[in-house]
Formats: sequence, C-alpha cells, structure tokens
Amino acid sequence: MGALLGKIPLSIYPKLVVTFLLVLIPIYALSLQLNESSADNVRSEITKSMRERVHFYLYVLETDFTRTIRLQQEYANDEYLRQLSDFNSIITDIERNKALTSLLNRIRVLKASSPYIRNVHISIASIGRTLSTDQTIGSIDGELFNALSTPTDRLASPFIQQGDKLYISLPYPEIAVQGGTQYVIGVEVDKAEIKSAIGLFGESVQGGSIMIDHKKRWQIVNMTDADMQPVLAELAYKLYDNNAEDSGIRYMEWEGEKYIVIFEKSARLDSMILTYVPEEVVLGPLQKYRSGIWWLSSLSLVIIAVFSYAIYQLIHQPLRTLVRAFKQVEKGKLDGEIQYKFQDEFSYLYLQFNKMIERVRVLIHEVYEQKYRIQLSELRQLQLQINPHFLYNSFFTLYRMAKMEKLDQVMAFTKSLGHYFQFITRDGVQEVPLIEEISFVRSYVDIQNVRFGRRIHVDFPKLPECWNEQIVPRLIVQPLLENCYKHGLADEDEEGRIKVSFYEEQDRSMLMIAVEDSGTSLSEDQLFKLQHSLTINNNLKEGLGLFNVHRRVQIHYKERGGLKFSRSALGGLKAELMIPIDKDK
Repeated sequence: MGALLGKIPLSIYPKLVVTFLLVLIPIYALSLQLNESSADNVRSEITKSMRERVHFYLYVLETDFTRTIRLQQEYANDEYLRQLSDFNSIITDIERNKALTSLLNRIRVLKASSPYIRNVHISIASIGRTLSTDQTIGSIDGELFNALSTPTDRLASPFIQQGDKLYISLPYPEIAVQGGTQYVIGVEVDKAEIKSAIGLFGESVQGGSIMIDHKKRWQIVNMTDADMQPVLAELAYKLYDNNAEDSGIRYMEWEGEKYIVIFEKSARLDSMILTYVPEEVVLGPLQKYRSGIWWLSSLSLVIIAVFSYAIYQLIHQPLRTLVRAFKQVEKGKLDGEIQYKFQDEFSYLYLQFNKMIERVRVLIHEVYEQKYRIQLSELRQLQLQINPHFLYNSFFTLYRMAKMEKLDQVMAFTKSLGHYFQFITRDGVQEVPLIEEISFVRSYVDIQNVRFGRRIHVDFPKLPECWNEQIVPRLIVQPLLENCYKHGLADEDEEGRIKVSFYEEQDRSMLMIAVEDSGTSLSEDQLFKLQHSLTINNNLKEGLGLFNVHRRVQIHYKERGGLKFSRSALGGLKAELMIPIDKDK
C-alpha cells in the first residue's frame, strides 16, 4: 500500500487521509459483519436458553405429577382408607377417628410433596364425608365427586377440568362396577404456581408464556398482552393438528412486530408450553449498535480529516530538520547537532541521530588512531632494526662468538637474528596467530640471552597448544619483554629474572599473558602512575611501547582487552596482557 501511494502524485496530507481510510474501511466492514454474526449468535443463544428452560420446567412438572400419581395409587390401597370405605358400619368410633386422623396426615404429606399441588382431598361415599387439606373433614361435593369419578388415562392425559380448577383424580374402583365409586382421591393443581413459573421463561416483560391442553379443555396463561393469548393458542393447535415436532422454534409476525416462539410438547401431560419474546427485545441493542456504527463512521471521516492535518503539521517541520541534518552528514560535516524541544518520538530520533553522529566521529577517530599506532609500532621496529646501538651489540656479540670459534652458538644466534628481522620487517600484516607472535618473542629472548649471558634468566614456558591459532595483533608481546631488559633490570648488579606465564581467567573469557621481572628500582609511586596512565587515553606517551600495546589491543578488541600493571612476586613490575578468547577457534 505504501509503494502504491508513493507513486501517486499527491502531497502528504491527502496521502494521510487515504491511508487512514484504507485502514478504517475494512475495520468498519468487519464490524458490520461481526454485528450480523453477533445478532445470529445472540438469537441462537437466547432461543437455546429459552428451549432449555422450557424443557427443564416440563421435566420438573412431569416428574412431580408422575410422583403424585404414584402416591395416589399407593393411597388407594391404604389400610385405613379401605377400612373406612368397607367396614365403617362395624368399626368402633376410636378406630374410625384413628383412620380419619391417619388419612388426614397422609394427604397433608402428599400436598407438601410438590409446590404445584394446591389441595388434596379424599371423598368416601360410604361415610358421606370428604377429608381435605383445606377444610379437614366435610360433606361430599356431589358434582365434584361425579366429575372426578370419571376414569382417565392418568399416564397420558391426567388432568380433569372442573369449573376453573384443574384436578388429577383417582376413583376407586377405576373400572365401573355395580354399586358405583366407593371413594375418590383428588389432587387440585395449583394453577397460580404454574402460571408464576412459566412467567419466568420470557426474556423481558414484553414476552409471555402459555401452557395449553391438547384437547382444548384448559389453558394456563402468563403474558402482559392478553391479545396474544388466542394467537398463541391457535399456533399451538396448528402444531398439534400438523403433527409438528415435539419441540422447536417458530418465527411469527403479528401486528407488524416480529416474535420468536419456543414450544415443547409433553406426552405425559398431554399439553404444550409455548413462550414468546419480541425479536426487537433480543436484537434491539445490536440494532442500536449498528446505527451507532454509521454515526461513528460519519464522525470518523471528520476526525480523520482533522487528525491527518494535525499529523501533517506535527511531522512536517521535524522531518525537514532531520532531512537537512542528513544532507549535512552526506557532505561530511559531522560537527552539528539538532535540537528538539518536545518529548515525543522525534525527540528520540533526534537524540539517536546525535548519538549516531558522535559514534561516527569516535569510530573515525579510533580507525585513524589504530592505523596511526600500527604505523607507529612498525616505524618503531624499523627504527630498532636500524638502531646502531642494537646492531653494534648484535655484531659485536657475533664477532666475539666467532673469534672464540663457538660455531654452534654462532649458528643459533644468526638464526634467531634472522628470524627476528624477518618478522619485524613484514609489510601489510596486522594480525598473526599467537604461536607466530610467541615464536618471534622467543627469537628476541634468544638474542638477549646471548648478550646478557647468565646475568638475566628468563623463564619462558611453552604456549598451550589450544592457543596456537588464536589471532592477535602483531608486535604486542615483545614490547613487554623489551621493557624488562631496558627498564626493569637495566641497573641491576645481581642476577635478574624474567618470568613469562600463560593462563586463562576463571570464566575462560580472557587469555592472559603475564611478563614480570625481579627489578628493584620500581617504587610504589611509579607503579601508581603507570596504573593511572592506562585510564587516560589522551595522555598516552607515544614513544613508550607499553602504552602503545595497551591502546592497540583496546581498539582492536573494542575496549575489552589491554594491559594491567601490578607488583610482581619477584619484586619488580608485572605486566598482564588481556586478550579476549575467540570462542570459534
């Protein structure tokens, strides 16, 4: 997208506006799509929740009334009930009162067994009395007794409508016989409790529910809009007439408003529960959200225009300043810094630009200094090569050995001298394997051993083989030995000693080459000055080989290596050369 906009001949401002639009338009489109998907999900979840509640409530009703029917059957064979019905004329008053009390207690238990039972009564024809949880003991209601004496299929259609009341009845005997019904156990269903329970199905006060009988005998209604009752009843009868599925969802429209209707049939109760809710109640918030998106889209267009212009003003001037600064760098001018008074992303860019320029200046200085010191080291060795004093001493020593006919020593001395001059006169080589550097130093020590004889003893162990191929700057070890001969032991009358050692630091990150002497002329003040001088790069003495080595190693290894000075256990100076270990070797 950036490449495409870059080819369009527009200024920054319209490009910013187009960029924001290209970013936001897919987001708005996705939001609308998500809104539609959310509407489907919400509709699905709410209908699923309503279906589960309807199913659960039907299951609870079926379970309660099945238990009630079972208890009725048990009570029909009750000993005291049979006693009152069959032997009332021959039992004593005490036995009769005992039987009545037992039956009253049992029907109270039956009533308490379910919240959907309003009243339980037993009407016994032989004594002309009705035992009820409401009136205790009273006269038989003949009309009700006859209505409840009608046999029913209590496991498929248990309810009997009598007036405005709903009953579950068990007459005895259930099969018509001569003499008629002896007694009836009637359970009055609490329609108000059922009405209250089905009112909990709706998702809002605008919804409602109805429980309706298959045979159109009774209805239990809980809805705010009474006009919806015949509509739902008609829908229920159509579902029965069309042999619709046992449970499901229907979408209907009535008086210009859409409704979601959930229904489920109960084969045990021979009835159906329907609950409805206006679709607007379910999806209303999402509709408002959709309208809000369009309003937000319009407002966003205005905000995009204003915001793009503000960004244009905020970034245009700082960018121009940064571009001018880069052009100055292209011309090689590294002495200018750019300033920014605000604390934002441009302040960070300006700060990093200034740090970059400073770092470039430091790198240029380090490269220059490194080349200068390499050239200085090579120049110093070339000067040593043609140093008359060094040559005179070497030729005089050679003459003396030849005069004494020490041919083996002459051969060894000339070999070491040749190796020494061959190494220091190599052109264009700045780095060598450590084994070559140490071999050159050994040649230098061999030459000095011949010159000083037994007056100076050098303890020079073999370099560990694992270090042989470690690449190091050339001519960094020999100056340490030279310092011992020229300064550490120059004025010593007794036998001097030089010790060379190789070891690694404990974390194995640094290779250490230590050179120490037994000189006695080094004072604590001189040692302190040497140590302090290593920390002041600008004051390094160019003519002193030790400081030249220190600075070259630091530049080569980016300040990780270098020299450090301390008092040797032999009494003189201990110079330790620190070389970072190349882990790849």
